[in-house]
Amino acid sequence: MGNSVRAVIDREYRFVAALSAFMELLDKKSRSGKEKRMGKKKVKAMLSAAAVMTAAGSGIFCAWKAGRKKKMAEVRADAPDLEEGLTEEKVRESLLRLFWLYEDCEFDDLAEFLGDGSDPREYAAENYSGQLFLYLKRNMTDVMILEGDDGTGKEPFSMTDELFHYPACMISCRIEELLSDNFTLCLENEIWMLENGEFASVYCVSLTNGTGRLSYRFLDTYIKNPWDIPVSFDDLESSFAKIAEAVEEGRVAELP
Repeated sequence: MGNSVRAVIDREYRFVAALSAFMELLDKKSRSGKEKRMGKKKVKAMLSAAAVMTAAGSGIFCAWKAGRKKKMAEVRADAPDLEEGLTEEKVRESLLRLFWLYEDCEFDDLAEFLGDGSDPREYAAENYSGQLFLYLKRNMTDVMILEGDDGTGKEPFSMTDELFHYPACMISCRIEELLSDNFTLCLENEIWMLENGEFASVYCVSLTNGTGRLSYRFLDTYIKNPWDIPVSFDDLESSFAKIAEAVEEGRVAELP
C-alpha cells in the first residue's frame, strides 16, 4: 500500500512538472524565431495558458529533468528483445503481462462466464490479441515529444525528438479538458504499446484554439507495477472495443 500511495503522489508531481517543461519548450521555441509559423499572438496565448497551469508546480521542475534522463538513457537491459518485429504471439504475451497487474476482481465476470476453471487472463489475452494485432501492426509510429498542427496541416515547429526507442501505438487514454473562451487545454494519461512488447505510461498536454494544436508528451514510466497503470481496466476494455470497431470499419480508432 505504501508503494502505491507514494507512486500516486510521485505521478502527480511528475504531471505538474511535465506542464512546466511544456511551458519552457514553448518559450524556447517562441524565442528562437520560429513563432512566425504560428503567429506571435497564438504562441503568447499558449504560454499564458501553460503558465496558469504550472504556477503551482514551478518548484518541482527537477522531476521532469529526472524523468527525461531516464527516458534518454541507453536501451535498458530489462527491455524485451526486438527480433522479428511485432507478432500476434508477442501481443498476447504482452497483454497477459499487463492483465496480471490488474486486480483479480476485474476478471470475476469473465471467470464466471467461462465456468470451467480456466484462467480468465489467458482467455482475455488470447481474445484481445487476435482483435488488436493487425491494428497495432499497422499503426506503429515514431512518437514525437512535441507535435502539432498550425491549422493548415503544417507542423508549427521542427518535430524531431522521439519519445521512445521503438515505434509505438496508443491503446488507451484518460482525458480531462479545461475550456475557456480562447483555448482548450487537454490533460491526458495514455498507455502506449511499443513494438518490442513493452507498455509505457505517458502524460500528454495539448493546447488547441479551434484551428491550431500543440501537444507535448512526457514519459511517466514503463509499466511494471500495478501503480504504474494510468487507466482503469474498464477504460482499457472500452478502448479495446473502439479499436476492434475501427478495425472492422478500416479506420484509425478515436481514443478515448
